[in-house]
Amino acid sequence: MKPFPLPIPPILRPYILDLLWEVDALHALPLPAVEIAVAELAHHLDLPFWAYEGKPFQLTPHQVAADPARYHEQYARTLAADLAHPLDAVRRPDGRLTILDGVHRLLRAELSGLHVITVRVLEWERLGAIGL
Repeated sequence: MKPFPLPIPPILRPYILDLLWEVDALHALPLPAVEIAVAELAHHLDLPFWAYEGKPFQLTPHQVAADPARYHEQYARTLAADLAHPLDAVRRPDGRLTILDGVHRLLRAELSGLHVITVRVLEWERLGAIGL
């Protein structure tokens, strides 16, 4: 498998996979879906997953929510996020779930006052199914 091509900031190392993976392959997998409390995943919203001014890992979703005029592009993506589609997460060997796809949907769920969200869970042992 190919390694992730950018340096991962220390705060994101427990969250971002250190390999390249394909979102279409992830979406094609028949994964079990579970309902999870938005609050259980909300810590993802305080992590700098999003790019700003062309630089990766600069912006947290909560920063976007706090200043939607300044971060209008990410805020617009959040408002357009379709909550009919579940989030995709990986269950790490220690049992933690980390989001692979769906941080905009998670923020939209929080902003909408939802208490639970549907998450498709990929088990760690199956990472090879999405790796490049």
